[in-house]
Order: sequence, then C-alpha cells, then structure tokens
Amino acid sequence: MWIMTLLSAMFLCISGYSYADHHEKEVSMQDLPQSVQQFINSHFTGVSVSKACVKEKGVHKVMLTQGYEVEFDRNGNWKEIENDLHAALPASVVGLLPQTAVDYMNKNYPNVAVYSIEREHNGYEVKLHADRMVELHFDKNGNFLRKKMED
Repeated sequence: MWIMTLLSAMFLCISGYSYADHHEKEVSMQDLPQSVQQFINSHFTGVSVSKACVKEKGVHKVMLTQGYEVEFDRNGNWKEIENDLHAALPASVVGLLPQTAVDYMNKNYPNVAVYSIEREHNGYEVKLHADRMVELHFDKNGNFLRKKMED
C-alpha cells in the first residue's frame, strides 16, 4: 500500500514539474515588451501574428503565420527564430548573425535556405535545408565550429 502512495506522490510531483515547465499564458502583442514588438514589426513585415504568449521565467514566444516562431528571453532579446515549414527566414533575420557566419554560409552553402537560428550560451546554431538538414555551429564571433548532417 505504501508503495502505491509513494508512486502516486512521485507522479504528482513529476506532472506538476512538467506543467510548470511548459505552462504558457496567451497574451496580445501589445502586452509584450516594446523590444519584442519592434523586432517582429521590423523583421516580419506583412506576416500576421497567430499567437503570442509568455512562458515560465518571463520567456516570450510569438507564433506567426507562414510557420514562423520567435522566442525571446525575459529581457526581450531573441533566443530562437525558426520556420516550422523549413522555409527560408527573412534575409534581415539571417543578418542578425555575425558577418563571419553569414560569409561562411554564403561560400559553402550558396542558395541554401536558412530556416532556423538559435542564440546559444557560447555561440549560434543554424539549420539549413538542402537535400537534407544541415546543422552548423558557430562561436560568438561567427567562426565555424562544426556541422551535423541529418537524413
């Protein structure tokens, strides 16, 4: 009997932790920080917002039509920009990367769509859509570190 009680308590703790980690509150664009609104308006002109929300720890997420999603930290700085449909991100978004990274991609992957960029603690992760997915990693200055190919 005590085993069932213990397992039930563990399940409730795990579910509560999982809920807190993924809980989001939908908000209007006007409720988001000014820097988030300006970012969306300047880089996604003509693309409609389908949902905006605030996640735990003040993380903001904006989902736009045409498959775009942008996530911001609690200070309003972009963390991740992607297109779920693997369509190309706007050139202005790719231009947020250090020029060294952009030059590397233009030289080694010309005419290949960048569909995801993520700002990581120590650099950037960029996903390209060629005949298969290519994941590139750059340091904070845009110097190429490694690539990963997926089928």
